[in-house]
Parts: sequence; structure tokens; C-alpha cells
Amino acid sequence: MSGSFRQLIAQSSSSVRQTGALPAAMVQAEDPKQPVSAMYEGMEGGTATDWAVILTALDLEHKAVEAHLKPLGQSTRLSEEIHPNGTIYTQGQFKAHNCNWNVAIAQIDMGNASAAMEAVRAIERFQPRVILFVGVAGGIKDVKIGDVVAASVVYGYECGKLIDDRTLPRPKLGEADYDLKQRAQAEARKNDWREQICSGATSSETTSSVYVKPIAAGEKVIASRKAEVYEYLREYYDDAIAVEMEGFGFLKATQQVKNVSAMVIRGISDLIDGKNDDSLEPEQIRQEKAARHASAFAFTLLAKLDGERVTERSEVYQTTAQVAFDSTLPEGMISLNVQELMEENQYYVHAHHGKRTFANRGQFDRSLMNLYQQIDSNLTADNLLSTIDDYNAGVNKSVDGLAGKLMVWLYQQQNNSPDRVPCLMIDERTEFEIPWELLESGKKPVGVAFQTVRQRQIEAETISVNPCCGGGVLVYAHAEYGGWQRYQRQQFSVFQEFLSQMQKPAAEFGLVFIDGFSVEEPLKSSPTAYIKRSKLFKGGTSIVFISGQLNLDAAIGLTHRTLLTNFLEYGAKGIVGTLRRVDRTRAKEVVDQFSDEHEQHPEWTVPEILRRLREQVWEALENEVNENTCAAYLATFLHVYYGNPMTRLQLTPAEGESND
Repeated sequence: MSGSFRQLIAQSSSSVRQTGALPAAMVQAEDPKQPVSAMYEGMEGGTATDWAVILTALDLEHKAVEAHLKPLGQSTRLSEEIHPNGTIYTQGQFKAHNCNWNVAIAQIDMGNASAAMEAVRAIERFQPRVILFVGVAGGIKDVKIGDVVAASVVYGYECGKLIDDRTLPRPKLGEADYDLKQRAQAEARKNDWREQICSGATSSETTSSVYVKPIAAGEKVIASRKAEVYEYLREYYDDAIAVEMEGFGFLKATQQVKNVSAMVIRGISDLIDGKNDDSLEPEQIRQEKAARHASAFAFTLLAKLDGERVTERSEVYQTTAQVAFDSTLPEGMISLNVQELMEENQYYVHAHHGKRTFANRGQFDRSLMNLYQQIDSNLTADNLLSTIDDYNAGVNKSVDGLAGKLMVWLYQQQNNSPDRVPCLMIDERTEFEIPWELLESGKKPVGVAFQTVRQRQIEAETISVNPCCGGGVLVYAHAEYGGWQRYQRQQFSVFQEFLSQMQKPAAEFGLVFIDGFSVEEPLKSSPTAYIKRSKLFKGGTSIVFISGQLNLDAAIGLTHRTLLTNFLEYGAKGIVGTLRRVDRTRAKEVVDQFSDEHEQHPEWTVPEILRRLREQVWEALENEVNENTCAAYLATFLHVYYGNPMTRLQLTPAEGESND
């Protein structure tokens, strides 16, 4: 690191704040105004946090569904949302052993036309993963009161041609989505769904069955076997075992929408064959029972849609290079997941910290999406930093934007952890990579306010992994490169020889260092095959540090971002790399300072070392703004860490001369 910059760091280090401490003015400030997303605070993590919409046609059906929900966040009651067209949605949360669903319920007018219109309206509003129509129906054949029918198809039996006194059918149908049909068939073979039946269940209900069969839907209430409609159904739709009034319109509408699974679930409340005994069970009781059963089966589908496997959260955290964004995290961990949606420029952001959750969807400001292009441009460091400052100022003024809401929420998490620095786990699924570390939460950059860990969804390891990476340093760099001399090391200046060394089973290196600037010509051969078969990474005892970016030939189909995660996928404990291109001199300064900090504080984790470096350079920039401090600031913040957040280095000191 240049002498002038080292002096700036030294001058500022005495004023570096203690871990997690906030400036006095910030501590005394009032809490920021609660964003709309505050309604989600207190939501616990599970293996799914998606929206489901459930439509009903009767009050008792709505109540049966409501019974399965808990209030969102810290609210004491279920909330309401009113659509501009007037539909009222009751909102709550459904929690099962391995899932979390946000659920919106609406009671709509009876009939297929109403069901079709309201289904489209609800999908546009909530963009749910699942939409269900849940209620009661009349049994045509082979069912009894209290049985449940998950409709495989719903026939629109009134579609036909009138000839004299006859109606010739022209069959039209709506079909349930395959994933829900498969799950319904699996659950129909079990008795688990009865555990979901809410209050009011009787011993007689243990005999109820579930069928995944066709039903019929029209605009008429059929109350007798003598009715012409009943005879018509038995003649032309003889495989339908129940009849109702909304399912056909509902499924025809949902079939026109991608990325949402739909099904109609009905409890049998009446039998058209005339065996309804009001002296034993009045109609009201039969309908309530049927609604409870249909609701119980509907929520069983939600609970098990992604399978029954339950993952032990603490083991996942300890043994993998990533933590699932919606799993239950250890104390002090914050997850951030950014998903790109099908709609143009629409993103879904989900974060949680303990029982506090942020969930929102919308658009990012265009300047944020283009920020990575600005970083790769030819702007001078001070002009680039001014561009970033302008963006941060805009975010602070516009707390209603997606990024602004998130930054307010993150600042609240700082206040909730005043004595420690939380670790922010970032899992971003976008075509561009947002430099989150450079954005400001409160008055601090995110990279200073939090230890940040970039993650990718890597398969969980089955064995426990030591959080320490021990051994020497394996170096790829030009022969004159002088870094890491204080540790035992092997250095190679030919990249293929370096890759070959990773295949040797006897090699023990806690750190693999790659000087990206040493590959002067574009790399024309992909190193993925070498990385995949590396004996070095099999034990999960090494991290990789890539200074700068390898110059990759476009023909090999490998990006810098993919290369970083390839190391994780094939066994590396973690990896330090840059988000974008960094100047050679500045990159070396970061590496040297990283080495210095590790030598002085070997007990620090890799994410904490990087956070301290950012804090130091941030303090230096606050003290004096010039081209040197601006360039150092950008280079330090663009170095990020992927992998296990608890990784520490225990590098072996050199003994005498290095073994180059």
C-alpha cells in the first residue's frame, strides 16, 4: 500500500469506532419513519415465503380458511387490504413445520363469471405462487358428507348446443396444475390432512376421505336426483363426483396466467341422492364441517408443496458455504435475497433478522441498475465516487423506492444490534451485481455497518467442516510478486502449473492466492475442470483470494462471477474477489493491508477483516478527500467475500527462506 495512504489509515485508525457502535447523533436520532413493509416485521423464517390466494363464495367458507392464519408480523389481528375495485382481502400468515406462506383470502359473489374475474384480479395484485378456490359442494356419486374432492378437472357443464328439448354437450373444462394435482394425490393417500382440521372436529370426521377426481360447475343449484340437470350430468359427465358453481370459471382464468398453480378444493356438504338427514346434522352443520375439511386439505397442500424434508437450520449454517435466505439464522445474522421477476424491471426483495422481516417487490432505480457500468467506465475515482454519493442521496430522499425501503430497514437492524456488527448474507439473483457494500444505511456504507458475505445456493455438505483454514499459501503470480512472504508458500508464474498443483493430494494450503493481473493475455482455457477435481478443496480447508479479475476469453463461456462461485461449488471454504475491475496498484494495496490485518488479528473472520479494511479507508476518506483516498475507497469496497461467514485463517509462518 502506498506510503501516503498508509499514513492516512494510521491517522484515522485511532478514531475508528468500536464494533457495532453508532455515532452519538445517530443514536439520539428518532427512529426512521416505518415503511409500508413494517407490517411484515416479526415474521419468522421458513423454507418458503410466498403468497397464496384463497377465494371462497360463502361466509362460513371464509371463516374456515381464516382459522388457519395468524396475524402478519406483530399485529394482533388479521389485516385487510381493499382492492381499488372494492374486493376486500383478509391477510395473514400460515406457518407449518417447514414453510411460511403469506395468505390473502377473499369472499366473492357466487358463479363462474365472478370467480374468473376475481381470480385474475387477485393474481395481478398479489402475484401469488398458488391460488385456490376452497368451499363446499354437492356430492353426485361415490362420496359422503365431509369427504373432500380436490378437482383434477372442472367441467363447464352448461357449455352446449340446444336442439329442440335436448342439450348436446360441447365439453369445456378447466384443469388443475400438475404440481398441485401430484401433491393432492400424495396427500389423499395419507391421513395427515386431518391434523389440520380446526376446532369443531368430531370423532366421526376421522372417516372422511379425499378424492382427486373431476367435478362439474354451472350456474344452477342442483337439489334433486329428479332434476333434468342431474340426469344430464350422469349421462354426459359420468366421472364427475361433485357439483358446484365457481370452479370452471376460476380454472379457465388461471390457466391463462403463467407462474401460478391453481386448484379447486371442495368439501361435500350435501348429497344429491337425497340422503341428507337434517335431524342428525342440519345443513348449517354439514356445510361448516365440509368447509373445515376442504380448508384443512388446502393448507396441507401448502404445507407440503415443496416436500416433507425438514432441514436442521443450525447444521446447515455450520456446514455449508451459504445460508438459505429464508432459513432460521443464528443471532446476529441478516439474510438478504434479491430475485429478478418475470415482469420487466420487477424485483422481489426479502430479508430477515431474527423475527424481523422485510418483504417487498417493485423496481430499482435505473441508476442503481447501471451503477456497475459506471464502475467499469473510465471515470476518475473522485468523479465515480461523486456519482455513487449522488445515488445514495437520492435513495435517502426517496424512502418509498425499493432500495430506499431496504436501506431504512437495514438501519433499523443496526439500532437493534448496538453492541455488535451483524453479518449480512447477500444472495442476489440479477443480471447485474449491485455494489451493496457502497450503498449507505443511515450514515454508514453497508460494507462498514455490516460484515457482508456474498452467497450462492450451493448444495449442503453432509459432514461438519472446521471453520478454520490452515496451512501455507499457494500463489499464482509473476516471479517478482513479493506478497505473502511472511507465510510458508509455493509460488507459480505459469497458470497451468499452478492449476496442476491444486490436484496433488498432499498439498496443505489454507489460502490460495491468484494475482489476476499476472494473466496478461486472455485466458483461453477454462479452469473449471481443474477446480472441480482439485484435491486441495475436497476437505473444505482452503479459501481463495483473487486479486483483480482474470482476463477471460469470451469463447470459453466463463464469467468472473461464475468463476468465483465455481470454487465454492467444488469445495473451497470461501473466496475473496472483486465485484468489478480494480486498478492493479489499488488491488495490491488491499491485499497487503489484508495480510497486515490478519497477522495482527488472526482471531478475526475473513468477513470481519474486510469490514475493518473498509472502515479504515472510509475514515481516511472522511478526513481527507483526494484522488488517492477515493481510489483506495472504491478498490477496498469492491473486494467482497463469498462463503462461510465464520471462516478464519490460520496460516503457517515461514521458516527461513520461502520455498519458491
